[in-house]
Amino acid sequence: MRLGLEERIKKLKLVVFDFDGIFTDGKVMLDQNGIESVVCSRKDGMGILMLKQAGLKVIVITNEQNPVVVKRCAKLGVELIQTPEKKLPFFIQLLNTGSLNYKEVAFMGDDVNDLECLDFAGVKFTVADGDPKCKEIADYVTVRNGGDHAVREVCDLILRYSKPA
Repeated sequence: MRLGLEERIKKLKLVVFDFDGIFTDGKVMLDQNGIESVVCSRKDGMGILMLKQAGLKVIVITNEQNPVVVKRCAKLGVELIQTPEKKLPFFIQLLNTGSLNYKEVAFMGDDVNDLECLDFAGVKFTVADGDPKCKEIADYVTVRNGGDHAVREVCDLILRYSKPA
């Protein structure tokens, strides 16, 4: 954990997550009919709920165009942005739409397509099994791998240091 992270977490208003490799272990199950499925953590879901109850906004931005992602985000009650393009323009648009400063926004990503958003965010999180480039710039690298309650770990950290709603 980088120095000063506690103070920066106190300023957060929005937490943005990638999906695959964060909520999942990055693997996909494919049946004989071509139907995809993934495994997600209910503990992560509880962490998201607690962030929302604390007054933080939660959004998922992913390049994955999959109904599984849509269903999971709907169940969690979080806004989902799916884009086959770069994530950064959508990330910046979120800040502009919400009149937020980058210092008020955290991003959690695990792979090279997340580097731009990680670099831009005020607080940067990645997972233990994330790409080394993500780990280099992250303020906090989880103890857990993606899909193994890593989201909950970050939610608990944010809640520990954020101010009450």
